[in-house]
Amino acid sequence: MFRSLLVLILAIAACSAAPNRESRILGGRNAFLGEVPYQASLRYWGSTFHFAGGVLINTRYVVTGAFNLRGRAYNSINIVLGITSLDTGVVNRQSDYIVIHDQFAIEGNIVKNDIALVRALTAITLSTTINVIPLSSSFVRDGMNAQISGWGATDKDKGPDSNNLKIANVVTGPCKDTEFMTFTPQHICAGSASNTTVVGICTTDIGGPLSLYGQLIGIANHHYYYGCGMTFDGFARISSYFVWINQYM
Repeated sequence: MFRSLLVLILAIAACSAAPNRESRILGGRNAFLGEVPYQASLRYWGSTFHFAGGVLINTRYVVTGAFNLRGRAYNSINIVLGITSLDTGVVNRQSDYIVIHDQFAIEGNIVKNDIALVRALTAITLSTTINVIPLSSSFVRDGMNAQISGWGATDKDKGPDSNNLKIANVVTGPCKDTEFMTFTPQHICAGSASNTTVVGICTTDIGGPLSLYGQLIGIANHHYYYGCGMTFDGFARISSYFVWINQYM
């Protein structure tokens, strides 16, 4: 009896001490209104369905990923800004133009140049809750503390999206190819700084921002197929597309 009790106590202690990557939510914590004023929710025009994130970079343009805009009509996107809850919509702008990178391509498990621009039909008025973020033209090295945000799923198994905007701290690091993802030099990768926490993008976080020191350094592209936050995520490296973006500004 005593031996069985001792084994049980030791087992409980071991479980308590072991890191549990599944126990932590993705996206860190709820953002407060105005904390990420450049974050956009992209929806289909006439619908409340949020399908991707975006980033406001001037009063007409949002930068996002190209993958989710394939085959979409120029005027089919609703740009929603100035919110933390998906149930609200302070500013809605219909798109009138979409620019997908001319070298965007899907080649097996390689998605190249996954970046696009969405132009609003009319100019967006800036405020304390809606603002632009500057683009970084500098190459960002590994080991930098950065920030992600979005309304994607909050568990690694890709459950329902979050109704509240989440932000999380990540660290830039090496891009490691998997059986479902192959990275290019135009990617920057980021993820959890600790092996005891799951932090990263998931589902509809795609198209959202990776920021550093108040500048945009990446656009969310890829998360691990078998579980969000289980490896470093891939982002389109803004410095690689700085010239391409600015030709439309």
